[in-house]
Amino acid sequence: MRQPPLRSITNDGGTQRSRGVATSLIRCRAENGTGNTGSDPPRLRQVPGMHALSRSRFLSHGNSMTDGPSEASLSTRKANPPIDVDETTDLAQPGPPGQQGSPVQQGSPVQQGIQQTDLPPCDRLEELLEACLEEFLPAAPVASPQALSAFLPEVDSDTQRFLLLELIKLDLSATADARDKPLRPIEDYLEAFPGLLSADQVPVDLLMEDIQLRKELGEMLDAQSYSRRFPQHSQIIRELLGGTPHAAAEATAAVENRRRPPVFEIGESIDDFKIVLTLGQGAFASVYLARQISMSRLVALKVSRGTGDEPRALAQFDHPNIVRVFDQRALDDPPVHLLYMQFQPGGTLADVVKRVRQTPVSQRSGKLMLDAVDRSLLHTAQAVPERSSLRQWLETAPWPMTVAWVGIQLAHALEDAHHHDVLHRDVKPANVLLSAEGVPKLADFNVSFAGGAGRAGAATSFGGSIGYMAPEHLRAICATALSEVESVAAPADLYSLAILLWELWQGQRPFECAENPSSWTDAITQQLRARSEPIAAPGGGDQDALARLLEKTLRETLVVDPQRRIGSGAELAARLKLALHPDAAQLFDPDPNSWQGWLSRRSPWLVATLIILLPNAIAGVYGWFYNYFDTLYAMFISVEGLEWTFKALSTAVNLTAFPLAVVLVIVYTRRVVRGLRATASGATASEKDLYETMQLAHRAAVIGGFLWCLAAVIYPTVLRSLYPELTRREFGHFFLSHVICGGVAAIYPFFGISIYAVTVLYPRMVRSKLQDRNFDHRIAVLVRRCERYLLLACLVPLLGATLLLVSNVPESKHVMLIAIAATGLGLFAAFSAYRYILRQCSTMAVVLSSKRDSALPA
Repeated sequence: MRQPPLRSITNDGGTQRSRGVATSLIRCRAENGTGNTGSDPPRLRQVPGMHALSRSRFLSHGNSMTDGPSEASLSTRKANPPIDVDETTDLAQPGPPGQQGSPVQQGSPVQQGIQQTDLPPCDRLEELLEACLEEFLPAAPVASPQALSAFLPEVDSDTQRFLLLELIKLDLSATADARDKPLRPIEDYLEAFPGLLSADQVPVDLLMEDIQLRKELGEMLDAQSYSRRFPQHSQIIRELLGGTPHAAAEATAAVENRRRPPVFEIGESIDDFKIVLTLGQGAFASVYLARQISMSRLVALKVSRGTGDEPRALAQFDHPNIVRVFDQRALDDPPVHLLYMQFQPGGTLADVVKRVRQTPVSQRSGKLMLDAVDRSLLHTAQAVPERSSLRQWLETAPWPMTVAWVGIQLAHALEDAHHHDVLHRDVKPANVLLSAEGVPKLADFNVSFAGGAGRAGAATSFGGSIGYMAPEHLRAICATALSEVESVAAPADLYSLAILLWELWQGQRPFECAENPSSWTDAITQQLRARSEPIAAPGGGDQDALARLLEKTLRETLVVDPQRRIGSGAELAARLKLALHPDAAQLFDPDPNSWQGWLSRRSPWLVATLIILLPNAIAGVYGWFYNYFDTLYAMFISVEGLEWTFKALSTAVNLTAFPLAVVLVIVYTRRVVRGLRATASGATASEKDLYETMQLAHRAAVIGGFLWCLAAVIYPTVLRSLYPELTRREFGHFFLSHVICGGVAAIYPFFGISIYAVTVLYPRMVRSKLQDRNFDHRIAVLVRRCERYLLLACLVPLLGATLLLVSNVPESKHVMLIAIAATGLGLFAAFSAYRYILRQCSTMAVVLSSKRDSALPA
């Protein structure tokens, strides 16, 4: 798929702010070998980045780079949550907003974050950071650096240092936004916290935040001064401040739009909406369950100050697995922006992940997912659907099969988004909503990049939650102003989806960071290091074939190199379908010890030649004996030289026809063999390769049928021209017997090659990508041809019976009776082959067919 021209989508009405990580020259530069390596002097390029708050959200499990409520803030701010809540998103679990802006208290979101003991250390730190920033945001900027201590929880010093660094960044950014006083030097914060932070402990990301903010404010920056203050970063400082900026910092509407919208109470009306329930509240947006009065329907209503491009991105989609945006409105009184969309009452996959962590492996099934959905339905006073075939299937579905089904739905959603040149960039459980039936729907495209009206630039590399980022995405946010920003494209979304599915399957991600990072830079570095290590085997003991197929697919999607990774949502969906249908997996990847595996190792030329020549040889033997004993035997005595001429003519015809048939088979099989060799080396089968493969059976039938029909004319014509004694009876017997032979030579090679094609050749052609956009058309053509050849198979015994009735020689009757019995068995074999081909096509269709009429796996 072509790389789309991309634009950063935010909810603050403008492009992302040129701050923070986007311009940080962090340690990843040295580890990844980026930067200026030539002899030319370095050129400074202004990389559009993100606001300090956005970056902090970016690190957290919350809604990355959005103004809405994040998962962590929602899950920790519920005073008396009626249901278990872990990770939620803007449109997810309801709950009353907590009090913000006060120092850390017992029972506050920060203290609740401390008590999150069921998460890995790195994840607990992210939860704590999100809650800490939410508490601090309304108070920023503070009057003095010492005031930051009120927002630091009582945890170990390393964790406090990490949180303090992020609070300093947010305080600096808030001061810059206010523009009513100059930025404090970093040393003021160091003096306020001498026991936690010293000059030699200042990380490069804090330094870069300070530099970028001052550049935006128009301050003149002295590289030598910065180098004296922070000598450990002197080289980076000289590179960044010693060059010529590539572009000026961009002005945005972020400050104006990053204000808290008014809060609406239950029962209150705003425009065409009546508030039913508060789903969540964040720093810059609130989400409500509301009833749209004019349409008499429930919607999820997002209220914020800014507009942004999210509505335009989501409005492009009409997909069953993407949350549908209905419309947006801008109000003057009060001055807010309303975005209303589908309400999904089933919660999020984050709720399901929490249940998975609390459930033993042996007790996990699709019912676990339904339980999470039903508790969400109960809390929002929504009815549980009755007579739902999907819920009935989920009730008894094995857990690996349920995970694969979820992955198929989300992979199709990403394929549709990528088709519209929109990348999600933040695929995680909290951003997957569930319908009342349990259908997953992708939401929160706030960090997507729309191609139709965007601008290219380094901003395309940012957005997302680092726990779910692909390696190239992590390296992109490590990119410096001097280095080439790595492309982050569709495979990055699929990588994130694979992490999500692994976490849903196992209850933990495939990459875990066991240590608390000391800084934002260290957090990125830890995540990159974790992805370079081998993925541990999944827990749960021995796995069945279904779980092994799921693991294999996820591992193929979690390859570090995006070029070797599963590259499209359609391909990922197809591979996950193999976990739902083990018989399809056996077809595309047969057991080496099975007959399919054995046949796939044989030469296609040899197999095709044998399938074609064997029925032709049988037909030749039958035709020779029948015509020798019935048509000409009585005339051999009375007509001198006829027997010798018949044998010579038979020899000449056979020595011509059979080698010609072999040559034609080799010619038509050559393209198929080239396609098989190409796909074996990792290439994708071309349209021509697939077409030639599915045409091979019909061409084999035409070769055999045509040569026999030609012989049906040559034999009687030559013999009668040489021997006028031959009557019409002999002429007719010659012709009909050879037509029967032609039928045998056409019908049975057709079914034999068709079986070979749908069992070995075609699956081998497509198994590298498991995609064929013309699959449905190919199969329809094949089925129609099978029906026609099956009809011909019915006619062959009837023609044999006709010859039997007009035959006068006892020896020929014996030959004909044997032929009729053989063709009768052949008819049964043809019908059995037809049924087998239909089954194989049906098996492939669950993976390759583009027809998706239902979310139900069956």
